[in-house]
Amino acid sequence: MQNSLFFKNVINADSIFESIGQLSDFAKTAIGCESISLFLIEEPGQITPTSYSVNMSTAVMEELQEVVIRTDYFAGEMEGTPFTLAQANGIVKASLLKSKLACLYGFHIQHGHAYGALLFAFQSPTLLTEEQLQLCKLSELHMEQSIRKIQFRKQVLKQQAYETLFNTLRVKDSFTVDHCYNVAFYSTLLGGRLGLSETELERLKLGALLHDVGKIAIPDHILRKPDRLTEAEFNVIRQHPDYGYELLKDLPGVEHVLPMVRWHHERIDGRGYPDGLSGDEIPLLVRIVSLADAFDAMTSTRVYRNSLHVHEVREQLQTHAGKQFDDKLVPIFLKILDEQMYIRKDGMRS
Repeated sequence: MQNSLFFKNVINADSIFESIGQLSDFAKTAIGCESISLFLIEEPGQITPTSYSVNMSTAVMEELQEVVIRTDYFAGEMEGTPFTLAQANGIVKASLLKSKLACLYGFHIQHGHAYGALLFAFQSPTLLTEEQLQLCKLSELHMEQSIRKIQFRKQVLKQQAYETLFNTLRVKDSFTVDHCYNVAFYSTLLGGRLGLSETELERLKLGALLHDVGKIAIPDHILRKPDRLTEAEFNVIRQHPDYGYELLKDLPGVEHVLPMVRWHHERIDGRGYPDGLSGDEIPLLVRIVSLADAFDAMTSTRVYRNSLHVHEVREQLQTHAGKQFDDKLVPIFLKILDEQMYIRKDGMRS
C-alpha cells in the first residue's frame, strides 16, 4: 500500500473501528500478522481501556488487555522488539498463555490526553524484517492520526450554534461535509505548525469547517451532478462564498469566521473570487484554508474524476505557490505532509 494512500485513509476513516479494519487487512498481507488490536484510554479519568479489534474473540482481548495494562501500554518497552513468553512473567505470562499467542509487537500510542497500545500478534515466535518494522511504524502513525482526527471531530460537533446549518448541508451533500471536516483538520495542522495561538486555532478550525456552508444554496442538480460542470453551472457554484457569507453574517460571534467563508477562493495573484483580493489583502487564516481546501479537493475522488496522487498534488502546489497560494505556506504544508507519509530508516518520524 502506498504511503500517500495510507495517509489519505487516515483522514477519511470515520471511526477507530474502521481504521483497525484497514490496518488488519494491511498487516495480514504485508506483515503476516494474525491479528491487530488497539487498547486506548480516551478520556481523562478513564481506568479500563477501550478495546478495538477485528476477528478476535472477547476472551483473547481480555487477556491482551491484562498484558497492556501491566506493561504500562508498552511505554517502557523498546519499540520494534518482540515481546514473547520468555520475557513475560507472572500474570502477564499467564495471560499470554491463555491467549495462545506466542509473540507480540507493541507500540505505544499517545495523542493529547489519549494514550494506549497498538499490538501486532503472532501465534508463533516471529522476527520481523526491517521493512516489516517500518510498516508497523507506519501503522502506528496511521492510528495516532486517526485518533487525532476523531477527537477533532468530537470537538467540532460541540459548536452547537452551527449545528442546524451543518446538518442541513449533511443532508444535501455528505461529500461536502466530509470535505469540510478534512479542510478543518489540515488547516489546524498547518496553523499549529505556524504557532498560532489557541484562540486563532479555534477561529481557524471553525472557519475551515464552515467555509463551504454556502453550498446549501446551490441547486441539487448542480451540486451533485455526476459529470463535469458546464461553464454556466460552474458560475453558479462560484457564488457559494457569497451565499455562505449571507447565511452567517447575522449570527452572533461570526466576525472572525466570515473572511474564511467569503474569501477562501481568493488568490495571491488577484485572480480569485468573489472580490479579487491579492497578496496581504487576504488574511493569513484565509490563506491557510485556501491551501488546505485545494489539497483535499485534489486528493479526493469524485464520480467524474479520480484523485491525484499526492506527489502530483505536491507538484501542483509548488507550481502555483506565489500565484494561487501563499509561497511561504506551501513549503511548510508540504513538510507536514512529508512527516505524515515518510519514516526514516531508524524508525523515527522525519
